[in-house]
Amino acid sequence: MAISQKRADQTRVGKARTQMERRAATQAAVLDSACRLFGENGYNQTSLEDIAADCGTTIRPIYHYFGNKKQLFQVVTETFEQRLVEVLSSVDVKGEQFVEEAPVTAYWSVFSALAKDAAFRQVVLVDSPHILGRERWVNTAVVVKATEIIQSRFPSLSGISQTLFTRMLIGALSEGVLVFADAESEDSDKLLDQVFTLINTFIK
Repeated sequence: MAISQKRADQTRVGKARTQMERRAATQAAVLDSACRLFGENGYNQTSLEDIAADCGTTIRPIYHYFGNKKQLFQVVTETFEQRLVEVLSSVDVKGEQFVEEAPVTAYWSVFSALAKDAAFRQVVLVDSPHILGRERWVNTAVVVKATEIIQSRFPSLSGISQTLFTRMLIGALSEGVLVFADAESEDSDKLLDQVFTLINTFIK
């Protein structure tokens, strides 16, 4: 009796693990398709039906795991933003690659390189401010990381001076991102270069 019960318990655990793996695989497939389609076609031109068809599922699991289209888009946006945070963090690890540059401009260099990626640009810089709200940007992981970078690179500032300087620089970056969101696509690369020049001038 005890052996039969043990086998039954093992079977239930095995089924539960399999179900969890299937759920995780479905979520990953949906998110992968959503990142690609939102990045390629934009928010307004991408439907949940498109995403479901692309990853070989139905709309039902999308609603179950992610809620609605806007909530799924927020997860996609956060996924792209996390990539940027990881890239910014890599500068700390591989700082020797930027010995010829001022530290803050090194971070801006990797940011601008990623910003020229079509999918990142479409999701984070173009659609996100309009779909998720402009006020959201100041609380993102990107701005938190940028604040950490600024404060660590200007240790001579302290107290109110450091807080004020950080807010001014983050404000400039945020406004640059929002202006970028409203720019025509053919002007975007030129705008990135202009923002880089202004930030470089500001921190010298």
